[in-house]
Amino acid sequence: MNLLPDSGARKEYTTGAVRDASEGKGHFHAIPPGALRRIARRFEDGAKKYSRNNWMKGIALSHYQDSLMRHVLAWAEGDTSEDHMGAILWNAAAMDWTDQEIAAGRLPAELNDLPYRAPRQTTTTGSRSIFIEPIRLP
Repeated sequence: MNLLPDSGARKEYTTGAVRDASEGKGHFHAIPPGALRRIARRFEDGAKKYSRNNWMKGIALSHYQDSLMRHVLAWAEGDTSEDHMGAILWNAAAMDWTDQEIAAGRLPAELNDLPYRAPRQTTTTGSRSIFIEPIRLP
């Protein structure tokens, strides 16, 4: 029994070391540390205000979208009354998690209350495709 997952692809370093290839696993090293700090602070602040992991109980996607867009506009207008970029990152992360939990059936479908969203379609591999009619500009 092989204890380590193996993609079959290898990356060989000039030192002679060999590792499983990282293709498709994400480039976590490329995420700016400041963005991680901002989102972590937002999670901490939310836990103090509402209770730890309160957001995981289920909040409507429209609530996340509204909050995210308000913070995008405030940030774009130069408002510095709070960490709007941290709020943008937090809302996007929480919205994505909620969307995945709804799709998996672990949160109720009524939390997906976005009126203009195309129906979700899943393949046998679990990846998703969302079909949205493009907006035609004059």
